[in-house]
Amino acid sequence: MNYVIFDLEWNGCYSKKTQSYINEIIEFGAVKLDEQLNIIDKYQMLVRPEIGKRLSSSIQTLTSLTNEQLERGAPFHYAYSKFRKFCSGCVLMTWSTSDIDALVSNVQYHLKQNRISFMTRYADLQQYCQDMLGLSHQNALGLQPAAELLNIDADEIPHHRALGDSILSAMCFRKLFHQAIFNTYIEDAVTEEFYTKLFFHPSFIKDLNSEDIDRSVLFFNCPKCGARARIKTDWELRNKGFTAEFSCPHCGNMFKGRIQFKQKYDGIVYIKKPINTNREEIKS
Repeated sequence: MNYVIFDLEWNGCYSKKTQSYINEIIEFGAVKLDEQLNIIDKYQMLVRPEIGKRLSSSIQTLTSLTNEQLERGAPFHYAYSKFRKFCSGCVLMTWSTSDIDALVSNVQYHLKQNRISFMTRYADLQQYCQDMLGLSHQNALGLQPAAELLNIDADEIPHHRALGDSILSAMCFRKLFHQAIFNTYIEDAVTEEFYTKLFFHPSFIKDLNSEDIDRSVLFFNCPKCGARARIKTDWELRNKGFTAEFSCPHCGNMFKGRIQFKQKYDGIVYIKKPINTNREEIKS
């Protein structure tokens, strides 16, 4: 089978037509890989904005794109049609599902369609790489931090541009590819459940007495010596997470522990971080 990894750049803007905010796509970028993960084709196209006529200053800084460049871009209908042909018959991948979410929103706005008709199989490359790196219970892993963890030299790849990020995603994928394991991440993207899951909005649990919380994870090991630490204060809710003070009976180290419980579509995940007395997260 062939794979397509794609990335989108967008400009957040307000639509008077729908009276809502939308991430309007301004660039498509994608690479096609064969079964040996060789890049066999590339796709890149700028899209002329129809909703937000001017780029926000933050997007201009992030992407280095200009309003003048986008004025010469293709209409969304044309860029999307070419992209659909490029992806035909392939497993589609993105770094997190945010690009899929944006693509669906743009298809709804421009084409009055609620589904991506050509996407029959899909895999979240971010989740796959994060799991393969053993970081399942950490915050969402960014593309460039993942490349750094994998010792990938990305200096010559344009950052925050659709094609460049697609190429970098492919390099991360190639480093961590295991056919049998990856196959378990491929989802049937034509089912109603897929879109229900896609549009599910994760939330943080802010009640420590919730029956959904596994209280057995409310502990910390000392970040210095690894011994089980003792909790010294009650848990306190701060910024979507719980914090308490700990002391180590083995080495006497004092630190704070922070834990968050996040409700995802497939269940609850927890994220733990020890914090030193200077309120800086200790790298784990």
